[in-house]
Amino acid sequence: MPKDNSFEITTAFNDVPRRYTLKQAILIYKDEQSNCAASIHEVNSGLQPGQPVTMGALEALLSALGRRVGGGFIAPEILSVGLDSLVWWCPAGRRRIWFRPDKMFDKSPPADIKRLLKVSGQFIWYPPLLFKARPDALSVFALAANERPKSGTRLYKAPFWNLHDGGMCNGNLKLPTVAAENISRFERAFFDSAFTHNSQGGLLTTHPGGYLGLLESLVQRKTRPDTAFWVSRLIRSPHTVKTHSHNDE
Repeated sequence: MPKDNSFEITTAFNDVPRRYTLKQAILIYKDEQSNCAASIHEVNSGLQPGQPVTMGALEALLSALGRRVGGGFIAPEILSVGLDSLVWWCPAGRRRIWFRPDKMFDKSPPADIKRLLKVSGQFIWYPPLLFKARPDALSVFALAANERPKSGTRLYKAPFWNLHDGGMCNGNLKLPTVAAENISRFERAFFDSAFTHNSQGGLLTTHPGGYLGLLESLVQRKTRPDTAFWVSRLIRSPHTVKTHSHNDE
């Protein structure tokens, strides 16, 4: 950086070099839990006292850089929005479930495969779900209560195949861009997929009849399971909505 805190650059849209001079600086702070705060400072002969960064300041900065922040409306199902992540919840509902057992499941007793294929294509009750989308990745966890979760709400292992620690095995599926308008596309990628194997490891439910018993009971139920049902049938995860939303691994 030159002594006068400026530099010249030629953009892709204009072949005339422009000189940019340092006017403002943003400082990032972190606490012991890696929570972040930021302040914006004017730069004259030196760094001047700063003020907290606001959404208005960020929008002005992005506008100056050639980008615009979207409108202020946020869909009610959205819980968290990051630069490259989106977290939302999906209420409980009755939807079809599909299975296509692959060779990994052929070692199981044929009777279990026949029972599973009888469930495939049937409508079952799905628990409320929490989705988190990141570039080329989608994770799914279950909720017990059919209501908008709070930051401290406990998450449960979603009782479905093709999930590893909540992360969906994409296979050759191309996920959409992480954006609020693509929520329905992410959900279709999950609900319309044909589950091939249990990649979560261990039990998927505490139902006395195991996973097949849970599925068959959800096919037969006429009314939506309540919170007590899901608490007694789902396996707790170590995450809450807050810890999972802030986990970028």
